[in-house]
Amino acid sequence: MPARLFGTPGLERVSVVTETGHTHSFPTGVDVVEVADIRDPREVLAAAVSVARRRPVEHVLTPAEFSQGTGGYVRSVLGLPGLGHDAALGFSNKYVMKQRLREAGLPVAEFAQVFSLAQVPAAADRTGWPCVVKPVVGGGCLDVVVLDSRAHFDAFAASPQADSLRACPDPLIVEAYVPMDAEFHCDGVVHDGEMLFAAASRYFTPLLGQIDSFSGSSFLPDGHPGLAPALDLHARAVRALGMRSGVTHLELFATPNGFLIGEIACRPAGGGITDAVRYQYGVDIWQAFLDTSIGRRPRCEPRRRDAIVVNADFPTRPGRITRLVPEADLAALPGVISARMSMSVGDVIPADLTSSTSPGLVFYEARDEDEVRSRLENIRDAYFLETSAP
Repeated sequence: MPARLFGTPGLERVSVVTETGHTHSFPTGVDVVEVADIRDPREVLAAAVSVARRRPVEHVLTPAEFSQGTGGYVRSVLGLPGLGHDAALGFSNKYVMKQRLREAGLPVAEFAQVFSLAQVPAAADRTGWPCVVKPVVGGGCLDVVVLDSRAHFDAFAASPQADSLRACPDPLIVEAYVPMDAEFHCDGVVHDGEMLFAAASRYFTPLLGQIDSFSGSSFLPDGHPGLAPALDLHARAVRALGMRSGVTHLELFATPNGFLIGEIACRPAGGGITDAVRYQYGVDIWQAFLDTSIGRRPRCEPRRRDAIVVNADFPTRPGRITRLVPEADLAALPGVISARMSMSVGDVIPADLTSSTSPGLVFYEARDEDEVRSRLENIRDAYFLETSAP
């Protein structure tokens, strides 16, 4: 959660439950309780109770993907307001999510749950090859694998790359791979059952497998053929999963037969999406997350910018950074609103890359979708990153 929110009205007294080794991530003076695994509901509950023994606990905020289920569990057990355990599972457990969406008549790819890597082939025979395999609880494209055939599975299962899925403590979900024309996302704010705000965007390219290239998205202009159906599916998914108040991030796959819902989260989006929403509409998704989490109606008065706002994350690769484009060079490019480098020369990019690992990002505006693409090419031409072995 952004450091700027700590100490804002409604968050003057906060305790953070986080995994061991992350205390430095929070502002000085914030009460931090460490746990071994943020996904362990009993361990997180014990941490919450330890806080409650010292001072009243009134609300639970869950800004990270892996904290959704445990946060809902703590709310339910302690009788606190907000998204309870059952509803939180619908937004965080991909198998439960797909079940509920399908029961509500919403379009999703064929899927099945398995309890070991060895069970994947039989499930894929039902859902169809190629397939996507991932933990039912996960995020950031971690441990997401596309398998083309039984032979591909056999080779993968015999390799070290399969070790993390084989050791996964959660069930796995097997989904039919969706050949898509494009991938979209919707981001919204809900309060007391009312959709206060929703926006739809299109990613440059589908996210899966794009960690080492430019990723990002641009908002759909008025009149775009995908705008109305995307926002409709977003609203229906929120209702199907039982959210009364909160913020959402929905992934949609555009296929020749229409949209399929990939998944939906009940936390702010990653990358530059939340800042892009603020530049485009003047809506602060993180502030809305805080407000809805503590039972307060969020201030949500969208004012659309005339131009299309685009957020672009820079390509990355593991290793120690030896050369990196200066932030000022990017800020000087036509249409750039803001450029932010989160890493610098000498920093080490970890080997375990996720969809949110990036040396920085840039926000720019464009008059139309053609200029979205041409200005991205300008940024591509200006960008450079070189690394060496750490």
